[in-house]
Amino acid sequence: MEVKANKSVRFDSDTDLKFSKLSEKLGRSKQELFGQMVDYFYKSKKDPADLNDELLKKELGQGINRIISFIKTQEKEALSPMLADLAQLQRTLSQLSHQQGRFFQVNEEQNVDGFFAVTQRRQMREHQDVLKQQQEMAQMLQNLLSETRSHQNEVKTQLKAKQSLKAKFTAILNHYILHREQMNAITQGRLIKELQENSYSQVTNL
Repeated sequence: MEVKANKSVRFDSDTDLKFSKLSEKLGRSKQELFGQMVDYFYKSKKDPADLNDELLKKELGQGINRIISFIKTQEKEALSPMLADLAQLQRTLSQLSHQQGRFFQVNEEQNVDGFFAVTQRRQMREHQDVLKQQQEMAQMLQNLLSETRSHQNEVKTQLKAKQSLKAKFTAILNHYILHREQMNAITQGRLIKELQENSYSQVTNL
């Protein structure tokens, strides 16, 4: 809806020239542009005579100060702890890298070296030494067991031989006693002598 103009403003030709150029540049009528200019200065409370726009600078300065204050607050409450955590993380990573370098290293021959590899090789050597000792001990026990079994067999053989010898001797002795009691020393001296010789001969042949 077009607003009817019922008021007039008088200004010189230089102002009219500037006003006309500004109207053409913005593509608005002088009446519309003039109304917008009045609304702008009314709402912003700016002084058109203040070409340096000190009020705007002051507001911008206050805004910048608020931004700086916000940044400092964020730096204190968030950024500083974050940087501290990052520094701690970097130290931890450095320690882990150092420990990894101690545990795992690659020598000139491109073989894994370091504390871990050295420890593993030492443990393997110790394990091999223990295994060798166990094998030697097992062989010693096996030899001892074999000798023990052999000795037991010899003892059994000797015991059987002793028992057999004892049985034979007992038989000879019983034979001698039985026949000796049946003989008279006076009348059968020859037979007694033969019995004795026979008994000695059997004992000798045992």
